[in-house]
Amino acid sequence: MILDPWDGRLTRELQFVRHLRDRFPSAEVKDAAPLVWELRMIKSPAEIEHLRKAGRLGVEAHKAMMRATGVGRPEYEMSAAFEYACKKAGARDIGYNVIISSAQNHPYLHYYRHDRILTGGDFIVVDAGPNLNYYTVDISASYPADGRFTPRQREIYEAALVVEKACLEVYRPGITCDQVREEVREIVRKKGFDVDGELFKVRSMLGGCSHYVGMAVHDVGGGPRGPLRPGMVFACDIYAVYAKEDLGVRVEDTVVITETGVENLTAGLPREIAEIESFMKAGRAGRPATKDASR
Repeated sequence: MILDPWDGRLTRELQFVRHLRDRFPSAEVKDAAPLVWELRMIKSPAEIEHLRKAGRLGVEAHKAMMRATGVGRPEYEMSAAFEYACKKAGARDIGYNVIISSAQNHPYLHYYRHDRILTGGDFIVVDAGPNLNYYTVDISASYPADGRFTPRQREIYEAALVVEKACLEVYRPGITCDQVREEVREIVRKKGFDVDGELFKVRSMLGGCSHYVGMAVHDVGGGPRGPLRPGMVFACDIYAVYAKEDLGVRVEDTVVITETGVENLTAGLPREIAEIESFMKAGRAGRPATKDASR
């Protein structure tokens, strides 16, 4: 409520502050939230271990969601597969609504109505994380509903993946996010990509420093604004939408800055195209035939 300029309600805490000021006008009431936010920007070793566990669980739940994906299958089955895998493994809940974007819904980056039946040619963006021990992680993946990339899907996916890999190469203490983008741009260019071309016109395709992650998927403090510091946990989030083509792509992991570089807390998902196609082919072979979802 306090972050929404159009919401005129006071939070419970601010109502309490108002009552204090009414009853004790000489008392000084200070907002300590910024101090707490500053503390939460740097995670302790114990917090990082919680996030590692959440990361491992989230990866396995994403794999369960991939296995539930296929032409003729409803998006709500994918969401249910993720939530079941999280809770079966001991998570209190999911960290946020399972986001599934496909076809005309790609422009809505946080779409979670799960109201489509997947069709041939659909390219899916999924974004989901568990809530484990009050900590969550942020993971996004992109893959075709039928398990086989078209040339265009391959093109946009490889562009996003090469940027994420470059980010993981350059994250280190002391570097700023602007410097990350500069170094990533040079790495991507050297790998033969046209960084001034259509694929990279979307700003978020050459970013990588997104929002802090921790006790909330968008943890307090926004995102890194100065030099990166050990203990910072944030989302490496590479995404773009090509609305006229009913296409979108997102490759996202949760990372922590270490004393010497970076650790990917959500490593382990099939990320290479060959890995994704092989994994989804194996998943189709091991599940029953698709039912008529219209019945």
